[in-house]
Amino acid sequence: MFAAVALGAVASVAGCNKSDTSSSSSAPVAGTITATAAQPAAADTGHTANGAGLPTGYLAQFDNANAKSSDASYSEKEPGRWEVKTGPAHILYSPKDTAANKYTVSATFQQLEAPSHPEAFGVFVGATKLGTPTARYTYFIVRGDGKYMVKVRDGANTRTVTDWTAHPSIPVQDASGKGLYGIRIDVSGKTANVSVNGVPITTITGKDVPLNGITGVRINHNLHLIVTPVSVIRRRA
Repeated sequence: MFAAVALGAVASVAGCNKSDTSSSSSAPVAGTITATAAQPAAADTGHTANGAGLPTGYLAQFDNANAKSSDASYSEKEPGRWEVKTGPAHILYSPKDTAANKYTVSATFQQLEAPSHPEAFGVFVGATKLGTPTARYTYFIVRGDGKYMVKVRDGANTRTVTDWTAHPSIPVQDASGKGLYGIRIDVSGKTANVSVNGVPITTITGKDVPLNGITGVRINHNLHLIVTPVSVIRRRA
């Protein structure tokens, strides 16, 4: 079911670990499993998870160009649920998960233990030109401290749409570090409504916010999660 994939490195479209834990607008060069050229990258603080590699049919891009697919551990707990240990921060996606105009995308993240400091995970939409220096996408991420952020990846840079914001309906991890986060994004035209565990959290809109393209999950470094792959429901425009 799972296969380790050889890793190359290019200028990345993946969200960077530094900008996902602060309000920084820049990102290091990152790795992708589909690339062939190599470029240097800023050092990643993620630990090597020594895993079995990525789920079959899925691609990953890492924030650290020196990372390889086996640095993240994906194991299937049961059909449609992965236990994930990171390892370097990365995005994971399947090229078939493409949607435009009017659709719903969702995924569930169960944090199993507290990271050493708040680390983010969530869903991205509207990705185009993945694996190239001009890739773009929009992502919504949450942390175990009950906060969320919205960012846009635009080539080598990221742009903050909504900086880290606390919301009473986003769970704060319990004393053992556990928390459950069901993220859903409903896209209609140029507007995306985001909910967590069925509660509306924010609305994403704007002419420079990409919403049409590939969707997937974003998982930062040094996390231990149970994750469902994204589910995409396409609707008539």
